[in-house]
Amino acid sequence: MFKVKGVTIGSGRPKICAPLTGTTREALLREAILAREAGADLVEWRIDYYQEVFDEAKVKETLVLIHEMLEGLPLLLTFRTLSEGGSRDISIREYHDLYKYMIDTELVDLIDMELFKIESLEKGLLEEIHQRKIPLVISNHDFKETPADPVLLYRLNMMEHFGASIGKIAVMPNNERDVLRLMELTRRAHAFVSIPLVTMSMGELGMVSRLAGNVTGSAITFGALDVDHTSAPGQLPVRELRNILNLLHENEI
Repeated sequence: MFKVKGVTIGSGRPKICAPLTGTTREALLREAILAREAGADLVEWRIDYYQEVFDEAKVKETLVLIHEMLEGLPLLLTFRTLSEGGSRDISIREYHDLYKYMIDTELVDLIDMELFKIESLEKGLLEEIHQRKIPLVISNHDFKETPADPVLLYRLNMMEHFGASIGKIAVMPNNERDVLRLMELTRRAHAFVSIPLVTMSMGELGMVSRLAGNVTGSAITFGALDVDHTSAPGQLPVRELRNILNLLHENEI
């Protein structure tokens, strides 16, 4: 459990994160306002969608403006690679340099890095993230299947080994059993790892996993700003998600 800008991650009801997927500055600022007004607890900038992602000056200018629009909501920065469901690919050097620059802006509240990228990064970047005390989400996404339980537990253990503040796993179910298996594994995994976990079974079949964080111990759930702009299959709109979670967690914050 930890706090970022007054939002407690890992305790109480699952927190709602709204991804911003705009390709232009204007679209991103509109989305930031919508996320705040919809009641998101934190916001994720999916910077892989941004047309000017490799222009450092424009990225920083946009980042400053997004912060202004969010009015204090925590901001999670994510570059999702093509192999894990993102909109474009990136070399390991570009990945390193982008995150190094974003850290240096001191405008990022949390950072998402992919487990399979971290294994190739220089240790110095991770050390700097830890020294600056920026919460680190280490993530893994599988859009084909739900791997076996030992594989998922191994990946969660590796996330903790690399110093994650949160371990995140999103997988695709092929049947109802895969959904239930992931939910049960999330509940059991707290005996093996000490960090907050974020897990989800994607697609319509896995939608229940996005609502069951109080049972499984999944600390964050991701909601779309509208049904036509989701960053992963199965996301509910933020307003709808918040209404459902409020009913399920009437006495929690």
